Amino acid sequence: MRSLLAILMIAILASIAAADVIYVPDEDEGLNCIQDGINLAVVGDTVLIRAGVHDSVHFAMTPLGQRSAICVAKDGVTIRGVDRTDVVIDHTLADFGVLCLDVGSSSQIKNLTILGGAAKGMYVGDDDGDGRNLRGGIACLESASPTVRYVTIKEGSTGIICRTDSAPTIEKSEIVRSAHHAIYVYENGTSPVIVDQVSLVSNFDHGVKLFGGSATITNSSITHNHKSGIHAWDSNPTIEYCNLYWNDYNSDPPENYSGDVSDLTGIAGNISEEPFYCDYTGSAGYDYHVCFLSPNVGGGSGGVDIGAWGGGCSDCVSPVEEVSWGAIKALYR
Repeated sequence: MRSLLAILMIAILASIAAADVIYVPDEDEGLNCIQDGINLAVVGDTVLIRAGVHDSVHFAMTPLGQRSAICVAKDGVTIRGVDRTDVVIDHTLADFGVLCLDVGSSSQIKNLTILGGAAKGMYVGDDDGDGRNLRGGIACLESASPTVRYVTIKEGSTGIICRTDSAPTIEKSEIVRSAHHAIYVYENGTSPVIVDQVSLVSNFDHGVKLFGGSATITNSSITHNHKSGIHAWDSNPTIEYCNLYWNDYNSDPPENYSGDVSDLTGIAGNISEEPFYCDYTGSAGYDYHVCFLSPNVGGGSGGVDIGAWGGGCSDCVSPVEEVSWGAIKALYR
């Protein structure tokens, strides 16, 4: 038995020792973009992205035909930024920021910002069910279940797309001010997309849209989206300890849940209360931390915070309370 344990320990240590960190870009090594590092990496390696804007476009065959992306993930490889704010993947000229095909949960996307991408309506055709015109920050198109953690996706089209047999785990991330859905789940199979401690704020369409898909959504702040917070068709997602507030704000009253999902406010730990973001209006560059007295602080399962960010300011200022209904509508147009 001791010999077996020793062999296993040696194997583990050898595996750890074999894992490399590949910095990109690295002109000395001929690595000019993120994809160069991914192409060089093997299982267990980390591609560590230096600060800067990364927008080199690459192409890959997908179930939807040839599509473009800033980088295409590889199974078992971590794509990580050195700093969440300063590492920016800009996919303005590409369909996707990060494209994931046939990768498992050991493939990780961490600690970076993704922005850009064509907004909904820029292309002819159905950009949801058809998919060929669907753009997004992270696309999991087939048998793709990466772990997405500490990622900001903003000011793009769709935040994260989950299609055939794809069940990513999305944690401690934010998707904000997108021109389409924050998270779109389309007939992704029986394994659920895991959404935990995520902030989905001020997106033009739904916070989470499920079309025949499966998801478990917990401890997440889904607020101020132009359409409902969570919309499901032919789907029964698990939703617990979430704050859904002021979604579909053109309705009276605002609609947080729609489709097959009934209103879960007050059920399974779900609430509907102003989260009091530190800078919702963008007067200081947007900040989705919440005030220290926010219901999001400690409001999740077991006392965790709801949303991607905890307390970060003292002033609890609401952008919607104590103003007229007409002023509220004007604020969000």
